[in-house]
Amino acid sequence: MGGIEEICTAFSGTYAGEGMALLAGLYEQIERETTLFCTEYAIACGNGCGSCCEHFMPDITALEARLVAAYLLLLKKDAHLVDSMADARKNTSGPCPLYSAESPFHCSVYPVRPLICRLFGACASGDKEGNGVFRRCRYNREETMPLHLTFGPEVVVMQDYSYALRALDSSAAKVALLPDAILEQMEQLSFLAAMVEKGGNTNPDDSPTPQAS
Repeated sequence: MGGIEEICTAFSGTYAGEGMALLAGLYEQIERETTLFCTEYAIACGNGCGSCCEHFMPDITALEARLVAAYLLLLKKDAHLVDSMADARKNTSGPCPLYSAESPFHCSVYPVRPLICRLFGACASGDKEGNGVFRRCRYNREETMPLHLTFGPEVVVMQDYSYALRALDSSAAKVALLPDAILEQMEQLSFLAAMVEKGGNTNPDDSPTPQAS
């Protein structure tokens, strides 16, 4: 999954690694199910569209941020992205600091992108009666997806995946804006990542660095 397995292997045996491995499993499930959903109902973003990244700054959990932070520390190693997140700390409306106009998916960390980025425009939402509802993204001017769809309670909705995420980590009920969440996790993982690269002890409980939460 674009480096996720490598990250989980690198942090194997640590609290951080265990959580990221569980999240990777959830992401695999989501990819399968949203792909089937979009194929069945002819849902697709317009060619080259990245509007949701340009006009939105997501709130994400510590676990989601931890996986992105590990990806940046071990695989991406792009200081410019880190600087962009620091500059975006007070930006609540976008663009996302991880947005990349040159990337095919317009995301610098696409394999480890957070939950909302995987679901927006690719999954139904739940209504008050517990049924699924899908509405075309307002930026989809090419009309490459249906305007409005309704389903029964059997369709998986965004809220179901949110509950699944919370079940993986007790801290998942607490969220923060993407730049703040990722930078905090990068700080907490930096020492552990250095130990991983050196092949040393990777148990965060044996280090003075605060354990990721």
